[in-house]
Amino acid sequence: MKTARLQGAALALLTLAPVPALACGGLFCNNTQPVVQQAENILFVVDAEQTHMHVRISYAGPPQEFGWLLPVPRGVETTLSSDMVFTALGQYAARFELSYEQTVQCDEQFYPGPEAAAGGNGADAGAVDDRGVEVLSREPVGPYDRAILDARSVEDLRNWLNENGYQIPDAVDDTLRPYVDNGAVFVAIKLLPGEDTGDLVPLHLSFPGNAPTIPLRPTAVATQPDMGVVVHVLGEHRAIPLNYRHVQINEAAVDWVNGGANYFAVVAQASDEAGGRAFTTDFAGGHSISVQDLPSVDESIITAIAETNTLEAFGTAACGLNFGDPDVSRILRNVLLPPGEGGEPTFLDCLGGVGNAPGSAIDGAAVAARLRTEVNEPRVAVAAQFAEHPYLTRLFTTMSAEEMSEDPTFAFNADAVPVDNVHQATAQIYQCTPEGYYDYGNLRIITQSGLVLEVQNGEMADAIQREGGMTIRQGDEPAAQRIEQYLTAGAPEATTDNSEDIAARNAGGDDGGDDGCGCSTTTGHPASGAAGLLLAALGLGLVRRNRRRG
Repeated sequence: MKTARLQGAALALLTLAPVPALACGGLFCNNTQPVVQQAENILFVVDAEQTHMHVRISYAGPPQEFGWLLPVPRGVETTLSSDMVFTALGQYAARFELSYEQTVQCDEQFYPGPEAAAGGNGADAGAVDDRGVEVLSREPVGPYDRAILDARSVEDLRNWLNENGYQIPDAVDDTLRPYVDNGAVFVAIKLLPGEDTGDLVPLHLSFPGNAPTIPLRPTAVATQPDMGVVVHVLGEHRAIPLNYRHVQINEAAVDWVNGGANYFAVVAQASDEAGGRAFTTDFAGGHSISVQDLPSVDESIITAIAETNTLEAFGTAACGLNFGDPDVSRILRNVLLPPGEGGEPTFLDCLGGVGNAPGSAIDGAAVAARLRTEVNEPRVAVAAQFAEHPYLTRLFTTMSAEEMSEDPTFAFNADAVPVDNVHQATAQIYQCTPEGYYDYGNLRIITQSGLVLEVQNGEMADAIQREGGMTIRQGDEPAAQRIEQYLTAGAPEATTDNSEDIAARNAGGDDGGDDGCGCSTTTGHPASGAAGLLLAALGLGLVRRNRRRG
């Protein structure tokens, strides 16, 4: 089977790691050139004398050319892991939540406030800009990048779709106009990058020792600038980078209005300020991941599948499967589709037949065996690891090729304090537009630590933006509040501490121009009226203009 061939190739490359047989020498390569690696996502589980390493890596390139070259200690054993492991871990990523507080009374409002409008979800939910489109929701749905849009006009809708890479024929515009005029919203779909890589499976490696290390240096030959590295560690205490610096980010550099959408850039800049090799801690504390987050396929379904030998019978027996499960879906695509073909197996409608050949033969016993060994067994094993180790640390950094000169090693520090992944702040609406609407384009944001940040014309001047590994927009704010070095005991030693300067710079100013009657007399940004940024009370997606600052 196709997956078996890929798996065998991956393991062969793993065991031959010390042999210079592949010219590319990188973590990902094919026979002729490196395949660009975009991100690395790892879970370490540290026992007394053994370390387990679950690895899922995203990359750019054809799946048929994928190869895995991963240096590891001697005595390594390999099995499959599960995509569901990293889905469960995703809940501990850093989040930035903004609540709204109205400090003035405006004459009238035509739109609901943030509480009433909070029906969207996803990373760009509630995004509004001055081009006339509100992103009610945008999130991955299966293989699609799905957006739900509210547009003021067909032209605004068209512009947004074009700018965001959605392929919609021009000839359809006239047919859309009546729906826009009647207040309809629009669902837009495009394929997610890398959707064609359904055969790649996370790998579980276990090896002697209790000092988890990422073999990062070979990755330098095939990486993009600011490659993201996410490291989860299960152990007795909080994990710390031992040979890398640690940074606490400056919340004044975060784009709170857009829900921390620039967090990646802030961490990248903070790491650069620490010499290019530093991690921040997204979360440290007790986790709630259990067997419910890593569900096994019901044995009765597997037994029914094992007894089938035609596609028609198989389609009926497999109806009880969760087709949204990434590991299950991978196996079914691999079994039912010829090598190299995309799409979904046609039996997923569960109508008792498959395509045009319901009587075609299929080895149901082999499929059942794969469900047991590639889905159930890995999940049972890792669920036991989560149960045995209730303390989770999530660390994050970005690195470019020139910074990958030393493999990061992690240890534990029983004195290190817990870290919450949820950051909260309050946005004060302190003025109205001349028309009497609440002005969501000009805000004062107050963080839990007491920083006072100004939003002017829908923009945070000091929110850091990067592109291609370079800072393209930055005010006077450093990205790192504190750069420090951890040891295996005690508090970290600060090498740079910007806390006092950041607090002084963001101590707050005047009240933003209220004329005393509760309404602003300034004109303001066109999108700051009720028809624009009042709907941005969800806190995300004001138009961003990248501009170079000195």
